[in-house]
Amino acid sequence: MLHETKFRDISETMTLMEVHDEFCQLLLNENSNHYRMGLLYNHVVKQKLAEKANYKNALDYFAKNIKAVSRSTLLMYGAVARAFSENVTAEFGVTRLNLLLTYKEVADIPVNNAEPGVTSIEVPASDGTAAPKLFRECTVEELRHAIQRKRKPTSSKPLPPEVLAEVEDYREAVIDRFPEEAPVHVEARNHKGMVLITFKDIPLAQLDGLAEILMNRVYSFQEVAEATAVG
Repeated sequence: MLHETKFRDISETMTLMEVHDEFCQLLLNENSNHYRMGLLYNHVVKQKLAEKANYKNALDYFAKNIKAVSRSTLLMYGAVARAFSENVTAEFGVTRLNLLLTYKEVADIPVNNAEPGVTSIEVPASDGTAAPKLFRECTVEELRHAIQRKRKPTSSKPLPPEVLAEVEDYREAVIDRFPEEAPVHVEARNHKGMVLITFKDIPLAQLDGLAEILMNRVYSFQEVAEATAVG
């Protein structure tokens, strides 16, 4: 059963300070307010309120003024709020819908945003085979496994948790460096025992940003190695 819409519409004249105050209030009961946070974030992006206040972009503003929510989380909230209604989000949850958007991209399938529950997901089994299952019946873990299967050959072994965490660090760094509208993706797969990481759809004019991220990671690893050696 769908929940009734409870959030009021966001006026185009809503100011950055008003967004800040309401966002902080929502954080007091964060678990039930993710969709509204996404709406507020999207409002800041659409109206360019952060740029008008001399910030680089909306992510830059939130990172400096509302640090309780990470950049990747903000992007997730915003993506779900753009694609789905409040009622749909209340029924399925932000995390599952965000995974559905990712599955839609990697599997190249259509999704009815008004009725996403009927979307067919190829859920892998332990023996490597996959069977169709309706999105509304899928768990978060099943959706993640389905996405991983679409992103890499079925013969590849799953990446260990520590590698997935490192890939997520790269993904966070890329999100931090590139603007919201840049369609950048970070993917990883296991190829014959070697972990391959792929950076996709990076604008040519911003390629230096990727080089900066990679160099910063190299320097970080060197510093850790040197500190370990000294210790």
